[in-house]
Amino acid sequence: MQLLSQSRKKNNKTYTYYSLARSYREGNKSKKEIICYLSSLTPQQAQQIRNTLKITQTSDTFVATFDDLLVIDHWHYLNVAFLNHLWEEWGLSKPFPSPKDSSETREKEISTGDVAKVLTFCRCLDPGSYLSAAGWFHTTACDYILGIDGTHFNESRIYRELTVIEQQKEKIEQYLYETLKRSDEEGMRIIFYDLSDLYFEGSSCQLASPGRTKSHGFKKKRIILSLLVNRNGYPFSWDILKYYTADVKTLTGNADRWKQKFNLAEAILVFDRGMVSDDNLLYLENNKTYLYITAMDRDQLSGIVGFRPERFKDFTEETTESEILSKGLTKYDDSTYYEDLGVDDSDRRHILVFNPGLLKDPRKARKKFLRMAEDALAEERRSLMAAKKSRNEKPTEKRIDETLKRFNVSGYMDYSLESMDITTTEGSLVHTFNLKYSRKKEAIKKAMMTDGMWMLVTNITGTTEPGEFGLSPEKLIRAYRDRNRVEDCFREVKSFLKFQPTYVYTDCHVRAHYTICILAYLLDVTVTNKLRESPVKDVGSVGNVYSTLARCEIAKLSVRRTECVGKKLMPPTGVQKSIMQLFDCKYLTGGRYLKSIGIK
Repeated sequence: MQLLSQSRKKNNKTYTYYSLARSYREGNKSKKEIICYLSSLTPQQAQQIRNTLKITQTSDTFVATFDDLLVIDHWHYLNVAFLNHLWEEWGLSKPFPSPKDSSETREKEISTGDVAKVLTFCRCLDPGSYLSAAGWFHTTACDYILGIDGTHFNESRIYRELTVIEQQKEKIEQYLYETLKRSDEEGMRIIFYDLSDLYFEGSSCQLASPGRTKSHGFKKKRIILSLLVNRNGYPFSWDILKYYTADVKTLTGNADRWKQKFNLAEAILVFDRGMVSDDNLLYLENNKTYLYITAMDRDQLSGIVGFRPERFKDFTEETTESEILSKGLTKYDDSTYYEDLGVDDSDRRHILVFNPGLLKDPRKARKKFLRMAEDALAEERRSLMAAKKSRNEKPTEKRIDETLKRFNVSGYMDYSLESMDITTTEGSLVHTFNLKYSRKKEAIKKAMMTDGMWMLVTNITGTTEPGEFGLSPEKLIRAYRDRNRVEDCFREVKSFLKFQPTYVYTDCHVRAHYTICILAYLLDVTVTNKLRESPVKDVGSVGNVYSTLARCEIAKLSVRRTECVGKKLMPPTGVQKSIMQLFDCKYLTGGRYLKSIGIK
């Protein structure tokens, strides 16, 4: 049966009348028979009758009050489903063995690829220990989305699979390289290499060794990470360097491995000035695989042909654009100027880059450290003049040199020790020194000439072939500036992805952990690049995307005093729909897909 409505106008007013009717067929025609007339009803009364009629027609419909509805459980859905969509778009399960191939005796309940997938999602959404990853898994709809039995996902399985994940690292790297090369060949012409360090927080680690970190000083358990990304920031090669000595000594060995591993024909390698040495540059120049772009330290500038710093001795923060251009520099953008110094006898091209905004900080720092060094030397002088015991010249000089080095002013200060004998208050004769010191004014003036300046060095010249590798000065500067993509990746690995603390200790587990972090970053940078191309209102970062999608959950519902139990998805908001539309995954909240994974 069904409730019918009919409207009539009387005295310029509209009246709605209702009736109950049943449907029947007469031959091939469908007809309705009025059973009774109900006259007028309020909208609420009409809906109550419809609900009552619906109960008689379907088995899963019943009468209940709002208080009868119970939420028994809930799981994060849309953020995990979204990451699964990205994972599948990259095809990241392909490098991992199938459940059948990865076991000699029987098929695994959960494949290595699915374990890697879940751990990667956890790194993105809720980084922590692998013990917490097992607990996190059960707060999500991962088992429905991946079609796996969640009872088999536990801490012991995670640690077993970490070993297998590490064994697949070479395949993962090869797969990512080939995928990126195929989808974005131009983006693979320039690759960025960098190193970073971390200190290990566990009780033991086979890969860790004592050493000085860049941000936290000396640590007993230091780990060195290496990373290679393409121009768009997508990673495709990474490693933990077990026998690390210095940045400059890692480049040549890794360059050989990359050439062999990826069958590189030719690429432009961009790396930081910390890896610049004559041996490294010569090696890359003699190796026909790599062109390179890097920068030089300030103390290396004086030997460059064509570099005449005396032109810039009067530069200040207030120097006008016309004054800068009059010194032979060319404008790159509103904050940067450059001069192409050409190619020297060794076929290296140098480009001088000047940023007026970088004048202030080094000059301010130099003044501060000179003042602090002078205060320290004044204290040293007072200590010498009040010595109770005789002083030796060599230890005194060493102490003073260390003071100057600590404040990074060794090249800007002169000192001398004048031997003298003094008598203490107790009447003892003590041999000591009168410390005299002064600033090297000419050295300071010379240093000020290069404030705000840096130098690019490359083996890319005007005759470099093929033509697409022959970059202009502007493109060379842009390429070197783009190296911050790999620095951004390290920041993600060390902060948002929380490489520290690793909570794992064995060689293969620590390496597998780094691989998981890199895969998580790959998904992160995929989201970031898409947002740069097409921003979504009120969503400014990858973290905002995840937190916005996290609010769309699956709830398990029941009705009091019935056996009815089911799962329902929260309706997506406008912002969530905009994100899904941007990433072409609106199907994730569609009825057909939800039904396929067991959600109504």
